[in-house]
Amino acid sequence: MTIGAGYRHKPVVPIRSISIALAATLVAGCATPAHWTVSAASVSAHEAFLASDALRGRGSATPDEAVAATYVAARFQAAGLRSAPGMAGYLQTLRVPRDKQTAQVLAGAIVTNAIGYLPGTDPQAGVVLFSAHLDHLGVVKGVTFPGANDDASGTTAVLELARALAASGPHRRGILFACYGGEELGGVGSNYFAAHPPIPLGQIVANIEFEMIGAQDPNLPPGKMMMTGFNRSNLGPELAARGFLVTGDPYPQERFFERSDNYQLALKGVVAHTISGWAVTPTYHQPSDTAANIDIAFMTRAIQSLIEPARWLVDGDFRPQWAPGGQPRS
Repeated sequence: MTIGAGYRHKPVVPIRSISIALAATLVAGCATPAHWTVSAASVSAHEAFLASDALRGRGSATPDEAVAATYVAARFQAAGLRSAPGMAGYLQTLRVPRDKQTAQVLAGAIVTNAIGYLPGTDPQAGVVLFSAHLDHLGVVKGVTFPGANDDASGTTAVLELARALAASGPHRRGILFACYGGEELGGVGSNYFAAHPPIPLGQIVANIEFEMIGAQDPNLPPGKMMMTGFNRSNLGPELAARGFLVTGDPYPQERFFERSDNYQLALKGVVAHTISGWAVTPTYHQPSDTAANIDIAFMTRAIQSLIEPARWLVDGDFRPQWAPGGQPRS
């Protein structure tokens, strides 16, 4: 889901604002390693910061995107995640290449992927990747596009899964958590990750991307989300059979499978899909995509429904496979 739009470079928000938001997200659900409860308060706190006026829409390759990435990295560290193999910290940075820049983004602007890692107990079992993108449109012609659904909601899902799986680990498989920058510039962050993975792509057995899970699509069964390319592999049906509130994509004509960050890895053979609550929501790429328009209850239930299926995936020996003809070709 890409767009070319006006972006403004602004000073980084005050440290005090970041500190207040970080403290707010320490509100945790009542949980034990045996049963994790996703807290609506925690979900709401992530949304309140990431979609706040202070971050000015987290414009791609701006200081505001950098603050969002730093926030995610700090949450990964607080949850007990480690830096990924070969990385000195939790941020993977890159410069925007000239052929990806828009007229409003200077060549050489920085795009800071936030990556955390939980090592597995079995090095031969592979790695599962949970991902989202953390940037949005920023400020366009003086108007802020907050991006609460697109994709602060997906970033929140990754943060909550990181907390839950870290608390119940160690797990058999390693787990990577990635929140990409530069998605709105054409998938710059995920392209870079796919070209420079901290773990060889052949070791990644599955990728679940979250994109706009903050609202329920009226064309889906109540409480359900959609998985792009649901029939391309056996991953979605297996997760759904274990309680994940996911079903097929009712908009095949929109080709959403090819329009999100999962596609970069799918092209390289990784079984990778995107989860979305309402991909054609009226707030898409609008100033009205605010935290006030997020369905926190729906979003919390959606994340909760993946906790146990995710544990099954990272602790078992099931290895997702493409259906015949399901793997995309470049």
